[in-house]
Amino acid sequence: MDYSYEEILERMSDKFYELSGYEADRVSDVGIRMRVLAGEIFSLTSELDQIKKQMFVTTASGDKLDLHAQMAGTERIKGEKAQGRIMFRLDVPLEYDIIIPKGTICTNSEGTLNYVTIEEQSIESGSNYAFVWCEAENSGKRYNVSPDTVTTIVTYFSVGISITNSMSFQGGTDDESDEKLRERIIELMRNKPNGINSQYYKTLAESVDGVYSACVVANSGGAGAVSIFIADRGKEVTEAVRTEVQTAADQNKSIGIYVFVNKASAVSVNVTLKISVKDGYSFSEVKTAAEEAVTEFFNTLSVNEDVTCASLGNAVYAVEGVKNYQLIGFQDTSIGYSEFASLGTLTVSSI
Repeated sequence: MDYSYEEILERMSDKFYELSGYEADRVSDVGIRMRVLAGEIFSLTSELDQIKKQMFVTTASGDKLDLHAQMAGTERIKGEKAQGRIMFRLDVPLEYDIIIPKGTICTNSEGTLNYVTIEEQSIESGSNYAFVWCEAENSGKRYNVSPDTVTTIVTYFSVGISITNSMSFQGGTDDESDEKLRERIIELMRNKPNGINSQYYKTLAESVDGVYSACVVANSGGAGAVSIFIADRGKEVTEAVRTEVQTAADQNKSIGIYVFVNKASAVSVNVTLKISVKDGYSFSEVKTAAEEAVTEFFNTLSVNEDVTCASLGNAVYAVEGVKNYQLIGFQDTSIGYSEFASLGTLTVSSI
């Protein structure tokens, strides 16, 4: 039911006139009651419409979509925290060590992005600086910041210490979007894991931490042989992760099935991009945003997923401030079942 408040009130007024033979005055008791009731009916119908949307995977969103994911045997992929190194510096060396505890909180100049040390370090006697690894307080791409951005200590120190991030913070990612999660849920519903099909082993591999995507090839080495090719976000998995997936597959495989877990190979794709920016935007800022968008585009590609001009172009054009773009010498790149696309060199210049 998609009636607006005005339409509901009009229908009630028309029905009142039909039954009573006269119109209810707006300031009369009946008119006031009618407007209040119309508002309550509108609120109720709006809530019912929202409930109907959340009932189906194709229209659900947010935490309600997460519930559909649980029913399908999966969950939203959580974002990762950005990491980088911060230099803690004294004005002059001291005759004793200054301990920088694990958990020390630092922030950017605006105080909007916090970073926490993930190791204990010290500025040793006779020295006036130390480098400490830190990670963002929360996950998200917005924590990927340039050098000399994190400049303020939140945690109290008894001596004066200045800080700056000597390198950019990288690796921060957002939680999986509703659109991506919806695609995975629908794919799981179309190809339900049953213990013997490819989707079963794909789901099993992707449930291991450190595996972003997997491609399964059945009967790759004869009847009963299953090959699984796995990758992290835009990079190869570690040997420890590959071993963990192999162990999980061996423990959960069906009788007569032989599973071979392999690292997918990276196919380096170079991108040369030209952009023009909209009025009121700085080219340098838009360029940085475009570089981040292209990097994130490649990080979200799966094993055996081709790179197309259309999909890459859409990622660039979606960047705020981009007026137009050109992909120079770029062609669609086919990616095999044992491969994943990885960003090679990236050059962004002005049209």
